[in-house]
Amino acid sequence: MPAIREFTFECKSLMTKSGIASLDYAVNPYLGCTHGCVYCYATFMARFKNIKDEWGSFVGVKENAPEVIAKEIPRRKPGDVCFGTVCDAYQPVEERYRTTRACLEAFVGTEGFEVGILTKSDLVVRDADVLERIESPDVGFSITCLDAGLAHVVEPGAPSPARRLAAMRELSARGIPVWGFFGPVLPTLSDSEEAIEEVLREMDRAGASHVLVDRMNLYPKVWARFRRALEQRYPERVDAVRAIKSDPDGYERELSDRVGRVAASVGVEVDVCF
Repeated sequence: MPAIREFTFECKSLMTKSGIASLDYAVNPYLGCTHGCVYCYATFMARFKNIKDEWGSFVGVKENAPEVIAKEIPRRKPGDVCFGTVCDAYQPVEERYRTTRACLEAFVGTEGFEVGILTKSDLVVRDADVLERIESPDVGFSITCLDAGLAHVVEPGAPSPARRLAAMRELSARGIPVWGFFGPVLPTLSDSEEAIEEVLREMDRAGASHVLVDRMNLYPKVWARFRRALEQRYPERVDAVRAIKSDPDGYERELSDRVGRVAASVGVEVDVCF
């Protein structure tokens, strides 16, 4: 992993209207993400601050975020909120800055907001006491595979899948609703029926109410980063993924069918979002 550059800045707004159909508001306390996932779709965020650093090597802290969101909440129509749509709200810097925690605290005592978090980090367990005081919370854990070595290749700055599953179990035991996000499914690496079954079973055992499954969108920038990772660690897979890239519709139909078969056999509620 490259050296991490941190900086702070002030934001004008934090609860932005979401372009995701199931969400009303997106909340991102940070700009950038040091998990450094090779498949990340949010690299476009760098251009808003004219940042030229390699994606994953910088993080901007919205230092006034708690004050901004506390003022916004009373003015917003109640709805569904998600923390972490273009960054991970629990990336490592959160342990020191506690910006996400302070933003969550602003929802304590409010009514009508469903406050969700999507994360790859077990750090969220730290804030279980806050989540327990929010009217309608839920936490989704993103897992692309269960192989720790593979996970380190594709998401080098994130906690291991085992730590995420442990965090899911802990929150579930405390009565906080949890769910799984199996995405993106890694073509040729975590898309076999065996790999899919393994992920779905472990999420179910950890207390997930359901699992959302997504495929990898191999658009140019993602493909470039993913291809480099493959060439370095799994060179024998490059041609197979290139073939998938050349027929995305066919692959998506096949993957959707595969996920459906496995989910039915395992007995896990699954939503395929592609």
